[in-house]
Amino acid sequence: MPFQINPAEKKTKNFKALSSRVWVQKMSLLRKIVPDLFDTPISRKSNVPTIAAAAGIIFSVLVGRRVFRFVLKGPEKQDYVDSRTTIAYSGAASLWCYYTGVYYYLYHHFDLSQVRVTGISMGVTTAFATVLNMAPSQKFHIGLHWAAMIWNRPLACFFMSSQDWIDTGTKVTKQFGMTDELVQKFIGSSTIFCGVTDISVFPPQHMLLTDASSLNEAFYWSTLSQRIFPFYRYPGYYKGMLIADGFFSGIWSKPPNLDESKFIKITPFPIPGADVSPKRGSGECFSVIDVGYSRSKERMWRQLEVGYKCAERAHKALVRKGLVEKLCNERDRFGSVGSLNHMLEEFDDVMEEFKKTDKHKTW
Repeated sequence: MPFQINPAEKKTKNFKALSSRVWVQKMSLLRKIVPDLFDTPISRKSNVPTIAAAAGIIFSVLVGRRVFRFVLKGPEKQDYVDSRTTIAYSGAASLWCYYTGVYYYLYHHFDLSQVRVTGISMGVTTAFATVLNMAPSQKFHIGLHWAAMIWNRPLACFFMSSQDWIDTGTKVTKQFGMTDELVQKFIGSSTIFCGVTDISVFPPQHMLLTDASSLNEAFYWSTLSQRIFPFYRYPGYYKGMLIADGFFSGIWSKPPNLDESKFIKITPFPIPGADVSPKRGSGECFSVIDVGYSRSKERMWRQLEVGYKCAERAHKALVRKGLVEKLCNERDRFGSVGSLNHMLEEFDDVMEEFKKTDKHKTW
């Protein structure tokens, strides 16, 4: 059965899903080319050549698209080296609190105003938080809303609709004063990138999305880079590409004109070469349950703590790669701002406030 695209995907001026009518047209064309594939029982031996022919046609189309793209664009050229430090967040599955812990440390100990950021899968939301200079407590608050939305669905994290994710993210971020204009100011600046896997070519190709024009589009990007069945019902569609999770084709996304000496790689997994990651054999690594089902507060708080400590341990390496330190000597009712205890106390307060309005009693 061919891939299906959700005809109910939200449409905007810059991105839109394939309509069901387009798919009907495509299937009608395939029916004309290989009618026996549709009209003959698949169990009949005489149908095998027809199926092989159809597979050959599809394969040829996918390869042809990849070749055409290469001919049209040519090999990638690096005209100059961007002097800015680039932070790359890998995929993270359910370990979003790990990235929140990392982000808390980066936000309070470094100036992030001049960095470029890339993200894959769950790392995309942290990438946008970084460039938008979002307060860590706000990022955590948004994460709680997304988590509550997921865990209170009858099927939890399975067979999700992108619209559920987009609506939740847009509603909460606007409460914090985030606007489309804040997203649009990065257009043309080569600052924020989302890594996805284009499966409408063969072999599948890692692609970078950039220049989002609205919060809606930014959150749609984050769903595109998470498209894995059975978590999402359909592959994504964006500007002529069928899209699956970016982690299928790359651990980190590398933007154009990258200065490799200023490339910071962050991940919740003990991947060799990462600058910020759990240390293998140290008790920091996460279990399969953590990766796939981090619902309890205890698991969430452990992720926050591990993320903070991993970033703290990498402090000197981050400075060597171009991050500019900033003084962090403030104090508030939670203690010394930027410290581990402050983060845990502040986020505990955020969760308690969230619980007061959470009608589903998620935690």
